[in-house]
Amino acid sequence: MKIAIVGGGVIGLSLAWELSSRGHQLTLVDQGPFGRKASWAGAGILLPGNQATSIHPLEHLEATSNDLHQSWAKRLLQQTGVDNGYRKCGGLYVATTAGEVATLAGSLGFWEERKIAAENLTREELQKRFPSLAHLTTGKTFLAAWMPDEAQICNPWHLNALVKACQKNGVELLPESSVSEFDVTAGRLVSCHVEQTRSDFDTFVFCCGAWTEQITSGMTECIQMVPVRGQMILYRLDRPLELPIVNEGTRYVVPRDDGYVLVGATIEEAGFDESTTASSIETLSADAQRLVPQLSLERIEKTWAGLRPGTHDGFPYMGRLPGLENAFVSTGHFKTGLQLSTGSAVAMADLIEGKKPLVDLTPFDPSRVLIS
Repeated sequence: MKIAIVGGGVIGLSLAWELSSRGHQLTLVDQGPFGRKASWAGAGILLPGNQATSIHPLEHLEATSNDLHQSWAKRLLQQTGVDNGYRKCGGLYVATTAGEVATLAGSLGFWEERKIAAENLTREELQKRFPSLAHLTTGKTFLAAWMPDEAQICNPWHLNALVKACQKNGVELLPESSVSEFDVTAGRLVSCHVEQTRSDFDTFVFCCGAWTEQITSGMTECIQMVPVRGQMILYRLDRPLELPIVNEGTRYVVPRDDGYVLVGATIEEAGFDESTTASSIETLSADAQRLVPQLSLERIEKTWAGLRPGTHDGFPYMGRLPGLENAFVSTGHFKTGLQLSTGSAVAMADLIEGKKPLVDLTPFDPSRVLIS
């Protein structure tokens, strides 16, 4: 098939690589540089799952995607020579308020039920394993958990690898290109204009993140997006932190092997405003230094914000656009776009080819908005 993918974030790039690896002719278009929006802005945390015990399709998608990330990292390295930074570094979860303790206790119960490796750590065990974090155990309220299979990848490295893999597969890459004037005939989307030039395709897929509603509004009313801003801080240390990913509530600290450390992230409904704010960065930096004292203000290298694509019910839109035989959408993954990108690519490629998808996509069908 001759397929156009509109949107060059991690969801679109992953799908382009998967479909081109299956022999299809791909054109990937984005209004900006590839992968420079929410995909670039995230921390690259990969949460473990268990396909054998997953119940809801979203759990199955999470577990499947997590398993695929390890094999994709190897394939991308072999095909492009780019290491995407995949590391199974483990994740430490610490709770020091009553609300955080209740949430973490619930998570521990869920992980045990799903047979996902997780260990409840006492104060003494945390102090012994991670002595530089002993200060987190001194309060009256405390709960900690260790997830040995939590992993990370470096977003920019991963996106770079995907771009190179798509190039090697012959994907036509059109960054910083406007897409407009979609032509619909007899229930089929037959063409669009890219930079004022009309192009015909057999199949269209929209992977435009928070901007998907704007781009598809003339074709369907079912895509309803909520941009949710997340602000981040990048630190640079003289030597790498000898720590895993550290999670506390909605905050996380992600040490990289090269001495960089990512801290995030806020959750803000601020429309399409991608700017950072002094108050949020101040709060993030204070939390970062409280968790890891080495993360002082003078170590801040950069700050930025990204817009996560939210949906009305928290589930992504993955499926055929209602009323259009050959148009599909894959968007709305919110905070888990990078995590779910591998499984989403395989499942959507299956659907586009008319096969039974790797994961049941029924709960993610865009038509659910029209039904509700």
